[in-house]
Amino acid sequence: MKIRTFIATASLVASGSLVAFSGSAQATLYTTCVGDGGAVTVSNDLVVPAGKSCTLTGTKVKGTVTVEAGADLMAAGATFNGAVTVEENAYLDLTDTTVKGALSTNSAFGAHLKKSNLKEVDATEGFVYALDSTLGGNISTEAGELYVSGSTLSGSLAGDGNRYSDVYDTTVKGALTVNGNTLGGVFCASEVYGGAKYAGNADNLQLGGGGLLGSCAGASYFGGDLAVTDNTAKAVLDNAIVRGGLTATGNDPVLVVGELARIRGAVTGETAVGASSSRSAKKATPQDRGADLAEKAAARAAAARADAHEAGRSRL
Repeated sequence: MKIRTFIATASLVASGSLVAFSGSAQATLYTTCVGDGGAVTVSNDLVVPAGKSCTLTGTKVKGTVTVEAGADLMAAGATFNGAVTVEENAYLDLTDTTVKGALSTNSAFGAHLKKSNLKEVDATEGFVYALDSTLGGNISTEAGELYVSGSTLSGSLAGDGNRYSDVYDTTVKGALTVNGNTLGGVFCASEVYGGAKYAGNADNLQLGGGGLLGSCAGASYFGGDLAVTDNTAKAVLDNAIVRGGLTATGNDPVLVVGELARIRGAVTGETAVGASSSRSAKKATPQDRGADLAEKAAARAAAARADAHEAGRSRL
């Protein structure tokens, strides 16, 4: 009897149908997705099996969503009522999609979020690439790549031990923390209303203004205190208003404050006066890391769509 149950379950998983595992309390139900899924409602949890690809268009999932190791999930115009989990080397691509639960990734290839609404994001390794999206909670990333553009965050934004943490044309209503990034970070034409802290970063920090890490035509706003401390990065603050105080201690080289920076509160620590970074930026070709990340995401997405199309329609 046990052998028959196992064979039946394996068959259901392979076909992309509803799967039930019996336990002491009650059966756990989930639906697998392999291939292309349309505008249907999945009343339980959804799983993209390891190494497989799934596309969803206009799909509603009432339960949780899991993208297993090495799998790909592409969703457009979808609604996920529960949490979304992206496992090792898996990929998530959301366009015009709402996620009402938390999004978490662990050693994933990455998450591309475009014109989507999410509750919060917690990522360890891999990239988080958010464009024109709205987040009702916090974004927390560790040991990966963080790039946010044209978005609004109701909570805080944190990049801890990333390669870089870049923020363009974005409003952060909570705090901003960028700590221990090996390639520094950018804060461009953006607003943060909580305190902001850049600590222990290397390479380059571009806080407002233009520079080698990216062109930046608009001004930036720090609504609270700004702390730039213990960095080995070449750090420049320019074309920005700091509503609170500025702390600049332990930096080597020291923080350069451009002529277009306005600091309303007290300045603590050592700074150097520099010409506007916007002028020097015109002499060099800016290296906006978003272009490289977009190419990386597009290549994985194209392969995922091809795999899903080859698998045919998913039996949701």
